[in-house]
Amino acid sequence: MEPAKSDRRIRKTQTLFRKTLTRLLLEKDLKDISVSSLTQIADVNRGTFYLHYKDIYDLFEQIESEALADFARIITEYRRRDVMAWQDIMLDLFKYIEGNADIFMAILKTKESTFLSKVIEMNRPKSRNEWRQMFPTGTEKYYEYYYAFFTSGCIEMVRSWFIKGMPESAEQMAALAEKLMTNCVRDLP
Repeated sequence: MEPAKSDRRIRKTQTLFRKTLTRLLLEKDLKDISVSSLTQIADVNRGTFYLHYKDIYDLFEQIESEALADFARIITEYRRRDVMAWQDIMLDLFKYIEGNADIFMAILKTKESTFLSKVIEMNRPKSRNEWRQMFPTGTEKYYEYYYAFFTSGCIEMVRSWFIKGMPESAEQMAALAEKLMTNCVRDLP
């Protein structure tokens, strides 16, 4: 029984560190956050922090990695079933972003973040292969342009949504993204 209790405490402590760092990132830059200030706000000993992380950047990278793994899981789940389920994929991604808005606001605000470039690269090969199958008359050059246009557009949609205070629902944002994507793909040369 003791290991489970210990595991639960570890998870609670790590969650506390993640939430505290996320909250601090909404107020200041990552480079300006020290382990001392984070542990003081979290009301946890610095030694406990170092049991789990090397430094603030390590904690931030783990937050990014978890979000990236969740994105990959959502996308992979749909790709197994139906490549054309774009609106469903977009809906689940927007719901995930909406449910974790503080984390994504912190990630998008952090200059040191590699999250967006990892998301873009994670899907590039698979998306291009799928488009080749769906639109065999297209060219490699246009698949690449479309991918750059689509990913940049989605990222900026999310950024704009956050800046405006997320007035639209995840459902509305997913429908808009799907509509824009479908109209662009339909005309892919």
